[in-house]
Amino acid sequence: MKRLIILSVIFLIAGCSSSLPNKTYYQLTSDFSDSTHLQPRKVTDVIFIDNVKVANYLDKNGIVYQIDKIKYVTANNNLWLTPLSDQIKQRLLQDLSILLPNYLITAQPSLSPKASIKLYIESFHGVDTGDAVIKGYWLISNTKGVITKPFDYTLRLANDGYTALVNTLSLGWQEEEIDLVKNVKF
Repeated sequence: MKRLIILSVIFLIAGCSSSLPNKTYYQLTSDFSDSTHLQPRKVTDVIFIDNVKVANYLDKNGIVYQIDKIKYVTANNNLWLTPLSDQIKQRLLQDLSILLPNYLITAQPSLSPKASIKLYIESFHGVDTGDAVIKGYWLISNTKGVITKPFDYTLRLANDGYTALVNTLSLGWQEEEIDLVKNVKF
């Protein structure tokens, strides 16, 4: 009888533990080669990444998905590896160091940076139409004043699923970084 009870308890525990969904963690990627970033180089000026702020509804562990015009859901099992604002800031530090090799890109305050960047992300999510949306604006302060640069992307996902969404968001973010470097003179 004791064996039957013990076996029942073991099967019950095994059954409960196998029904829990697996959590999957995602990180933004970059296609830029960072081998040049590791090489010694002479920098002429400093660009300070002052602040990266994401909208409150994005400031969660779960990846956000828009299911209609007014409803958004935050995934419980498909999560950002680190907070989204931290991931975007890390992408900025690494990617801008590659795209602007004559500048030191830093998140540490500097005595006299050539420019200071603040970034505000209003949208960075998937949509049930099979798209990814990236929207926000930059505030770039330099000796000439303050430059505001808005951006707004709607990008088609190549496939269904969170992996395709994160890959599309990563590629879209790289497009915006390239556009920033092309259109803003530091």
